[in-house]
Amino acid sequence: MGGIVENLLLYYIQILAIMNPFAVLPTFISLTRRATDEKIRVVVNKVLWAGLILVTIFTLIGNYILVAFNISIPALRIGGGIILVAISLDMLSGFPRTKKVRSDEFAVVPITTPLLIGPGTLTTILLLTSRNPSISNTLVILLAGYLAVLTSYFVLKYAKTATRYIPFSTIRVIGRIMSLIIISIAVEMMIHGVVAYYNQYFK
Repeated sequence: MGGIVENLLLYYIQILAIMNPFAVLPTFISLTRRATDEKIRVVVNKVLWAGLILVTIFTLIGNYILVAFNISIPALRIGGGIILVAISLDMLSGFPRTKKVRSDEFAVVPITTPLLIGPGTLTTILLLTSRNPSISNTLVILLAGYLAVLTSYFVLKYAKTATRYIPFSTIRVIGRIMSLIIISIAVEMMIHGVVAYYNQYFK
């Protein structure tokens, strides 16, 4: 039981770090700055359900995607690491990652995907499930993904309230700190991928 809880916590932290809701906050706040509380509630509810659906799809059929496209785990780690580094550098640069839109359609695109659940999250979930594709481990990953989505939901839900007490600059700093964590994870992924690729094809 202790191992399951430990894995759940580890997976949750990894997935949440990749989703990085704090990095999404500046974009979300700018898009909902003039929105009513009711409008924001509708938007975050759409984010919640869209996020849960995407995490479910990625977790349950992720391994079949690898098999269908004949993608090796080392290649996925290297490619995924590169994607995560690119995403993190974009976050650290401070440049906006989306164009402003006028309807609540932004709840799904771009807030839910690709900002919260994009290539980085997909890669992370695929790697976690490929390491141990057992039913029990898959369910733990699924639960961790749900918890990460739920955490992101609450971060966005109370974003407007938070800005009354927390300076916008502080929110941006938190997002950039999370981006540094993602870069560290990405580097580890690429190192393990290169070593595994070498051992698999050159030894």
